Amino acid sequence: MKVFKVTTSWTGFSEITVEAETQEEAKVLVEKVEYDTDKEVLTGYGLDYGYENEEIIEVKEIKENEDES
Repeated sequence: MKVFKVTTSWTGFSEITVEAETQEEAKVLVEKVEYDTDKEVLTGYGLDYGYENEEIIEVKEIKENEDES
């Protein structure tokens, strides 16, 4: 299983680390919110708005020795 970092854009931005076989699968997991929310870094700092227009802007495979944070 590969690991991907999926960057999304909304009022701020998020970087979500997910395990998937392909970039497309990683995008689908994020779109369906089927990931460990502890693996999400965001700039919203507790904002309760802006998520409804969230879109995926980048999917990047993380190499085994690359820092995931």
